[in-house]
Amino acid sequence: MLDSSSNPCPLCGASSAATLSQVHLSDVWQAYAEQWATAFSDDVIAKYGDGPVALRRCGRCELDWFDPALEGDSGFYSQLFTGGIAYETWRWEFDQAAQRIVDGARVVEVGSGEGAFLRSVLRRCSSVEALEKNPDAADLLRAAGIKVSEDDVRADALVRPARADVVCAFQVLEHVADVRGFLSALATIVVPGGEILLSVPNRERLFRQDLEPNDCPPHHLSRWSPRQFTAVAEVLGMDLVLVECQPPSLYYTRAARQRPVRMALRPVTGAWMAQLAGRATARVRMPERRHARLVAEGRFASRGEYGHTMFAVLRRRG
Repeated sequence: MLDSSSNPCPLCGASSAATLSQVHLSDVWQAYAEQWATAFSDDVIAKYGDGPVALRRCGRCELDWFDPALEGDSGFYSQLFTGGIAYETWRWEFDQAAQRIVDGARVVEVGSGEGAFLRSVLRRCSSVEALEKNPDAADLLRAAGIKVSEDDVRADALVRPARADVVCAFQVLEHVADVRGFLSALATIVVPGGEILLSVPNRERLFRQDLEPNDCPPHHLSRWSPRQFTAVAEVLGMDLVLVECQPPSLYYTRAARQRPVRMALRPVTGAWMAQLAGRATARVRMPERRHARLVAEGRFASRGEYGHTMFAVLRRRG
């Protein structure tokens, strides 16, 4: 049912949305403790509360977002990484993006972290710059010879527009409450003919959980599918060049194939034997060489099997 009383869509601004579900933050805090051994202080929990947050889907662009948008602050993130959670050093989309960086390009990355991507293209670019609010990460970037600004990208874009051939934001959009304002700032920084490179988690990926705490506020505020990038292009007045979905890993493709075997055999053989049979079946059906071939041929997407991430390229009109 469409809910016209919700806040407007943070991407396209449409005023009506369907309420898909509610997430109780008390369950999110508990899931962090149980799944990741990560405990938050009473002060952090009190700031965001433990009540319900609605997950809505826009009736126009179909973006899923949490309402209200409870954006994580420095206090939340400093405690998030005290447990078993750590971001990947190198990501699938970095390889996709590096292929689009031509020699001599001017590159700006927003939300660079410790700068793995910028370090990989530093030598062949005429300039690289990071916008990174984390002071510890910013110090590491400077030590690597990378220019850093700790300003918010929206304020930065107002005073330094049209300065980059490529602007990157990898795994950042899903953390941002002001999606449209953030994207508009990226479009302001890039020069005519330049490109914006984006990546976000794919909400249609294999084995997404009903309550995966990192996919909920205060960590993630929106959930994306490939369709939303058409809306991004319309909002920005840019051309959508491509949307590419990460293929699922060997681990997840095997897990998908052993699950029905386990479910069918468990009442007959018991859990332990069903699990062994499921694993053996999955190895036979999906050996490493077959997985590699299907990835190379792009066959998983045709089956609706996706990995974690989507990568999109938008070009500013000249």
